[in-house]
Amino acid sequence: MSGWWFAAGCVGLFLLLWALMERRWRSEAAKLAASRPNLSEDEFLKAVADVSDPDIAQYLWEEIADHWSPATPHPNDDFLNRLSIDPDEPQDWLERFCQQRGYDWRAWPMWDEGRPTTVRSFAGWLAEGRRRAEASA
Repeated sequence: MSGWWFAAGCVGLFLLLWALMERRWRSEAAKLAASRPNLSEDEFLKAVADVSDPDIAQYLWEEIADHWSPATPHPNDDFLNRLSIDPDEPQDWLERFCQQRGYDWRAWPMWDEGRPTTVRSFAGWLAEGRRRAEASA
């Protein structure tokens, strides 16, 4: 019977930690939403049009809009330093982008160390990688 108590305690601890992290995340997103303009989807797509293709901007909107609520994505958001997202999440974005479009993410150019970790920069990086992938195909 003690194994059941241990398992229940682990589940309870997990739920408590999850609730605390969710609360922290929502608080950060609310602060972000209050600190800068919250763009509509159309405004966001136009704002990153100078560095990426429309489908890349649409992909990023769909990928991150729900997670950042009540904030909406903004091209100048620093996704690693402004929000406490998993540092591996951008890699997941890349892998899903490549999988959906038939590219090999392992052939993508490396992220430059000095490159800003903004949504705009990420959109530009996806566009650069796709151009390279299509040129070598």
